[in-house]
Amino acid sequence: RLLGNTVVRIWPAILLSWIIALVALKLSAPDWQDVIQQGEFAFLPDDMPSLAGERQFEEAWGEPFASNIALVVRRERTKLNEQDRNFIVEVLKPSLVSILERIGLPKPTPQVATATAALTESGETPAIDESSSSENESLDQKIMTFNTTGWQKILDSSDGTATMVLINLETEFFNAKNISLIDAIADLIQRDGELYENTPDGESLVPPGLELALSGSATVGRDMMRAAHESSRATEQWTVILVVSLLLLIYRAPVLAIIPLATVAVATEFSLALLTVLADHGIVSLFNGIEVYVKVLCYGAGVDYCLFLIARFKEELDDGVETAAAVSGSIAKVGEALVASAGTVICGIGMMIFADFGKFRQAGIAITIGLTIVLIASLTFTPALLRLAGRWSFWPHVATSRVRSSGGWVSATGLMASLLRKNIFQAIWQKTSEIILEKPAFVLTLSVVLMLPFSVVAIVCFDNLSYGLLTELPQDTTSVVGANAIQKHYPAGIAGPVTLLLHNSAMNFEEDESREFLTKLTDSLYERRDELKLADIRSAVHPLGIAVHRAAEENGEAEIPAGLSGLKLIAFMSRRRMEQAKFNEHYVGQRGRFKGTMTQIDFVSTDDPFTRGSIRQFIELKEDVLTQARKFLPQDARLEVVGIGPTASIRDLKTVTDRDQRVVDALVLLGIFLILVALLRQVTIPVYLILTVFFSYLVTLGVTFTVFWSLDPSGFEGLDWKVPTFLFTILIAVGEDYNIFLMTRIREEQVIHGPVKGVAIALTKTGSIISSCGIIMAGTFSSLLAGTLAGMHQLGFALAFGVLLDTFVVRPILVPAFLVLYYEGRLGILKPAVVSNATGYQTSDEDSETQEYADGVNESEPAGLPPTFETRPET
Repeated sequence: RLLGNTVVRIWPAILLSWIIALVALKLSAPDWQDVIQQGEFAFLPDDMPSLAGERQFEEAWGEPFASNIALVVRRERTKLNEQDRNFIVEVLKPSLVSILERIGLPKPTPQVATATAALTESGETPAIDESSSSENESLDQKIMTFNTTGWQKILDSSDGTATMVLINLETEFFNAKNISLIDAIADLIQRDGELYENTPDGESLVPPGLELALSGSATVGRDMMRAAHESSRATEQWTVILVVSLLLLIYRAPVLAIIPLATVAVATEFSLALLTVLADHGIVSLFNGIEVYVKVLCYGAGVDYCLFLIARFKEELDDGVETAAAVSGSIAKVGEALVASAGTVICGIGMMIFADFGKFRQAGIAITIGLTIVLIASLTFTPALLRLAGRWSFWPHVATSRVRSSGGWVSATGLMASLLRKNIFQAIWQKTSEIILEKPAFVLTLSVVLMLPFSVVAIVCFDNLSYGLLTELPQDTTSVVGANAIQKHYPAGIAGPVTLLLHNSAMNFEEDESREFLTKLTDSLYERRDELKLADIRSAVHPLGIAVHRAAEENGEAEIPAGLSGLKLIAFMSRRRMEQAKFNEHYVGQRGRFKGTMTQIDFVSTDDPFTRGSIRQFIELKEDVLTQARKFLPQDARLEVVGIGPTASIRDLKTVTDRDQRVVDALVLLGIFLILVALLRQVTIPVYLILTVFFSYLVTLGVTFTVFWSLDPSGFEGLDWKVPTFLFTILIAVGEDYNIFLMTRIREEQVIHGPVKGVAIALTKTGSIISSCGIIMAGTFSSLLAGTLAGMHQLGFALAFGVLLDTFVVRPILVPAFLVLYYEGRLGILKPAVVSNATGYQTSDEDSETQEYADGVNESEPAGLPPTFETRPET
């Protein structure tokens, strides 16, 4: 009431303050791209094995273990010819060197909020600063081709139809600094690019029939970042379009649509600007794509809060109250419910702060800040706009503004009011409440039975999650096309070999004794290659791979060629020594405490390294390496084995997110339960409300699994790994959000109509407004389907379906049916409660049940306090 009176008194100052504060923040805030943190695996906790391994690698080799760009040069059916190889050496490689000289190799930066090259608003990327002249002189050596010493047998395909050109980078594959370089290379090799321009003699620089494709881990990262950016813009646009369309369709009152839209737009922009300022000062951290979740949740929740306030404002006007008093009264009557509802969502999502994975933690902080700002705006900016517009809020239906809505909290204007006056929606909710009153046990049982199979699907398939990157992208994306081209000519795992670092301080892997151990170890693993799903193993003793080495032995290529003598023999042996020295530099640690005592082994898998199966394969491979190593080492020898690379990072990602899901889920349930207990002042009903939304989550997850599997039965690899955590946190919070609105109205109606009838009347009166809000919330979430990432499609569908399920099944059926059984005392050991206040229930002669409960009123409670629930006496 105090807030309502204050808003009515100083509403012009409130509107002006919001506008001034927003403009000031926008002007002082840095660019969003300048404060976001890049990367994906950089958000893992520092103590994860893959990150520890990467730090050891950098210490031992003096450079970071990072990403690469791969160019595939191939022919479909015939082997590469001399003209093709000349093109690579004389045209392609010099062109790549020229690009590197112009743009420079991207350098790694500390994983903090820094100004990094990224997509601009136009979708283009700024160029990266050029490297120093001394670095440019060695750029040619950064590009590996078939004629690079020792690399031909690694880069050439076994069938001779393809070869690869590699550019090794020092940045993680999800670093935006890579984008300019990859874009330039993509422009070079595309069909209308520089290489395909006609020469003076009228022929293309690319030999006829030769195909070029771009892939590599850095290319995958660029495409993922670009898809996320495009998805963000598409989601933002469709969010606004869907919200406006649904508001106009439901209410057919332009001003009524503008008020909530203006509120959430101001609040959302204020939140994003505030987040950039906080990130610029190091108070919070942000990741690329977090703005999508902030916008979608702020729009969805904010519109709901505004509509509940507007609906109550309309009720006040319909009762003949003047505009100022109606604004104040609406805040006084629904303010508690709004704060409790928003508090539930904020508390639920805020529990993600306790996650170990950086992105979950940052999302929890950012979304919590956004929802808090939206709640404040809903209680100040919206009523100030209502005070400004008055009855004109419902234009063009101002003339009928005093017609009382028969649907409780629903506005009596527009299409919704027209249908209500025809008793269509009213009849639906009235009939629903009658059926629930008549057969609550049957309704409850039937609903649960129909949904139970999908909850079973969710439990059975719960771990069926995809950690793939290529499966996230559309099939015509550059990196996907390139990866498909690679897999036609090479083992699938060549794009991301599993790298294990072996360290023993008592060994020197440049000496014969240690190399003998390495030979025995890798040979024993290679013998079990089918079981381990390995195509090849590369190490200091077999730098080109065991398969290549054995094939060369069979062809006599491993021996000194016959007929060599004199200078030719010296040259051959010199070249061999140079190759071996380079291989030692590549496979054996060269610096610090790891000099000579650490070696790396690369395992080329037969399977895609970015799938869920690759995680299991990695774990088994690491255990097998340790088991086999013990056979060839003294009993007291200690060998440390740590994995690095994409698969190792994905394994750690799964480990930490699985742990986070258990912790966050438990905290979300506990936090929301405590809020419900504080609000309802008892335990039984809060426990049931928690169970209903948890059941709704399982059903939604099961339906999502079923739908996306049915769309592609053979290619479905599971839901994106982020879906279960975000779905649980958001759906549980939003579900209880609507339950709080329902329970608040039930308490209000029970005081007048009694415990059982109060449930039915509250359901009838809240049906339309909560359903309208649910439709708008679901429409907001469905805007995620406008993106290009598969994970966003899955999350958007799941959230939209889950909200609709909660709106039309859980809240209007499962909850009221249980409450009727509970208050009728038909649940055995669960004792019903009574609602009491100072005046008791207002009863009528025909409502004997109400009178029965009124007799048990607690007369000692002071007047004016909210109703409380207490144990009903056995008698």
